[in-house]
Amino acid sequence: RPINLPLLNTASGPSRLQIGDFLVDPAALEIRRDGQISHLEPKVMEVLLLLVRRAGEVVTRDDFEREIWAGRVVGYDALANAISKLRREFADNGRQRRYIETVSKAGYRLVAPVGEADQVPEATNAESPDSDKNNSARQPLIEASTSLPRLIAGGLVLLLVVSAAWWQWSSQDSVPASDDSPVIAVLPFENLAVDPDQDYFADGVTEDLITDLSKLSGLQVLARQSVQPYRKSNQTEREIGQELGARFLVRGSVRRDGDRLRVNVRLVDVEGSVNRWAERYDRLLADIFEVQDDITWRVVSALQVELVPGERARLTQKRVASVEAYDQYLRGFDLLGRRSGPDNTDAKGHFERAIELDPGFALAYAGLSQAYTLDAVYDRGPRVVESLSKAETLAHKAQAIDDSLPQVAYVLGFVEMLKGNLAVAVAEVSRAIELRPSYADAHALMARALHFAGRPDEGMRAMDRAIELNPQMPGLYRMVKGALLYQQEEYDQALNQLQTSVEVSPSLLLSRLYLAAVYAATNRMDSANWEIEEILQLAPGFTLNSLEHGFPYRDTRFHDRFLSDLRRAGLGS
Repeated sequence: RPINLPLLNTASGPSRLQIGDFLVDPAALEIRRDGQISHLEPKVMEVLLLLVRRAGEVVTRDDFEREIWAGRVVGYDALANAISKLRREFADNGRQRRYIETVSKAGYRLVAPVGEADQVPEATNAESPDSDKNNSARQPLIEASTSLPRLIAGGLVLLLVVSAAWWQWSSQDSVPASDDSPVIAVLPFENLAVDPDQDYFADGVTEDLITDLSKLSGLQVLARQSVQPYRKSNQTEREIGQELGARFLVRGSVRRDGDRLRVNVRLVDVEGSVNRWAERYDRLLADIFEVQDDITWRVVSALQVELVPGERARLTQKRVASVEAYDQYLRGFDLLGRRSGPDNTDAKGHFERAIELDPGFALAYAGLSQAYTLDAVYDRGPRVVESLSKAETLAHKAQAIDDSLPQVAYVLGFVEMLKGNLAVAVAEVSRAIELRPSYADAHALMARALHFAGRPDEGMRAMDRAIELNPQMPGLYRMVKGALLYQQEEYDQALNQLQTSVEVSPSLLLSRLYLAAVYAATNRMDSANWEIEEILQLAPGFTLNSLEHGFPYRDTRFHDRFLSDLRRAGLGS
């Protein structure tokens, strides 16, 4: 049953709580028991406080994202990571959870007794006066938060300080498009099937339309990650368009019923709030590719987009995949987009099944190749070499079937980058952008390659272009931007980007590496040490020697500075 605590004086900070055997101090971001203190990241504490506010109730993933990460693209690992940390701190192990219970396919529920603690004894192991464990390691994260104060059942107030500097910097992330081409956003198609597990199919139709339209140089098409937050939005189309900086929206719905497919779609001009075009399709499921092609051409025609040589051919490529193989591909693609280790493993299984069903399905090979590149992102160290080798082999197989796929050029660019062949990497990524000018991830990859090449100013321009096309920056983008800013010795701005990257994608080890380096460079040593501890939780045995794989720096001075900062942060050889 939700707790009912007395209203607190916000000037004196949030109340201290008794949760089971533990004393929780939200203001200090601490959990205490038997004189032992554990420190939590602000978002982890917010997850706990939302569970407290709804103690005894099931809190869904959507609830957490709406209440805690509102307005941000959040990795699927963010919530799981927070829950895992809370369980670790509460020593909540085994099948019979005493604190946080998992409700299958629903969410999480706080089952421990909760009350307000009148007095909390001071720590017996108080830190030295010059320690920055609380202030430096935690306060910057609080300042970077965009969360508003939250009331807990008419009582508990979590007051997070929002600095004006952060708001000013954050607002610079969503910048206007760099040319006069019309900007279009394809909003997530609504799944009208009875089975909610069919969301992946509607998302797949959305992504295919985004991919096809983004091949045109006369359009600027926003990335899927930036439109995902508007899946169930109640905002008007004009409001959505203004927030995204898009003049046109594509909206639609998909209903898959047995072997039948029903699609409703319309193109909206947000300035006049009028439909430029609308259509309804009632076809066989086997006609899905024809329906997608027809939608693409109708949008192009309605917007009177002028095609340059070669673009018409790109839009008329025949798809040879069977519907069954395509379904497996969409399931894999949905899991791939979650960017977490376990989901990535499951994604590979679906891509492999798609290839079994249709050995000539180039996109399935490309998807499987991308999954192995993500393994290289999440599994640092020697395993990177094995993952990259598999990714490269699969990309070449896809290329042999269809050399016009931008995803293949992207993967090959990624592989060559981590192998240290930066000139080849830049050429491959340039090819991906040529095939798909609005390929936001390719522009971000170009920025990363230029970072390694010792060309941070050019890398920042590429990163800015990626952000124009994907203004709701995912954690990986913020990692790249933070790395570039660290390279330019713009430490305060780097901190803002890297702290937010860790907040939305806590399992992204790369972000924590750069964040530890920035903390060390600015002499926040307790904060740097804490980040190294988190890195070793994610990757036990990770050392400076692990950076021999996947960090092909050409600028030896920067490389030495990076290693020196990480060494000072506490990362061993």
